[in-house]
Amino acid sequence: MPPSKPMAQRLLLASALAEGETVVRGVEWSDDAVAMLRAIQPISVLRVRGSDVVVSRREPDFFRAFSVGESGFTLRTAVALYAGVPGVTAVYFGGTLRGRPIDDLIAVLRKLTEVVKLPGAVVIRGRRLGRFRVEVRADVSSQYISGLMFLAAAGEGGVITPVGERKSWSFVEATADVLRLFGAKVELGDVVAVDGGLRSPGEVDVPGDFSLASYLAVAAVATGGEVELTGHLTKLDATLVDIFRAMGADVSYDGHAVKARGAFAKGVEVDLGGNPDLVMPVALAAAVVDDVSIIRGVEHLRFKESDRIATVADVLERLGVDVQYRDGALHIRGPPRRRGVEFKSHGDHRIGLMALAASRIVGGCVDDIGPVAKSWPSAVLYFATGGNQ
Repeated sequence: MPPSKPMAQRLLLASALAEGETVVRGVEWSDDAVAMLRAIQPISVLRVRGSDVVVSRREPDFFRAFSVGESGFTLRTAVALYAGVPGVTAVYFGGTLRGRPIDDLIAVLRKLTEVVKLPGAVVIRGRRLGRFRVEVRADVSSQYISGLMFLAAAGEGGVITPVGERKSWSFVEATADVLRLFGAKVELGDVVAVDGGLRSPGEVDVPGDFSLASYLAVAAVATGGEVELTGHLTKLDATLVDIFRAMGADVSYDGHAVKARGAFAKGVEVDLGGNPDLVMPVALAAAVVDDVSIIRGVEHLRFKESDRIATVADVLERLGVDVQYRDGALHIRGPPRRRGVEFKSHGDHRIGLMALAASRIVGGCVDDIGPVAKSWPSAVLYFATGGNQ
């Protein structure tokens, strides 16, 4: 399995804030991982050895400027974190991020310090903060909460009250797990309470990312093949094994590898509001089944790298699959009725992966695979070789 991009980003950021040196092992050089390295460079010493990164905290630069490219997690966590680091920070962003939400987070941070949003950049005048208490929307981006959690862990602690329906909450739990690994006290309940004092655990391994590797599994099962994906399965993605099993596939995990074979034979009804990254592989699996599948909890997919409600539907419609979005859910009925299809990635890495897998199932091509480098640049090698080494 590819290394988990969201876990790598969290581990790198925690390492830059922790007392002592940390070795983060198994980082894939995706655009988003590189964006996080740029974001932590002003507060840390970095040494790169192949796929390993050695990180140690240092006295922050007073003036710092860097670009996060199109990395939403890096943008939101950096803007939040640097509100508590004395000095002036310019965080540049571009591409699809220009149309994605951050204003609610900035409004919260303005209650703590001076933050100015410019076209393509956010400027923060950081200062030492005491323990803070804030409210922030939870129904737009879980990254607002994760950013404030890192801000609290780096300083005197804080209490964050999520407002509204909690979307993508599994990623807040992932942030909590990483902060606890580095010695923080984190409580998740009606409020999110964080007390810091981060200390390095020494060496940490980036776990696998089945939400990415699952596209290989879907393509293999849908074409009568089988695949073995080695790596540690995280809580973020474990539910995907159960969903594929419920759809009739023979999927197992032995603690070291996920194996998938058999066939998708049944529709499924699931709520993926807690982890929207699973919507795309589940939707593609549903597309090959002569049955109805319903995927709920997808409303906030509109705020991703593309409007993923529309772009997921586009991939499925190009397959000749019946798909409707109504009442906050995708309703899908396969099987595909077309072959030799030209798919579009819509500038979105996960839609690009979905399109690559779809092209393996029915034949065809993808207009642009460049966006895939955002999270899994080596993916094209696996699809090109069928996963053989």
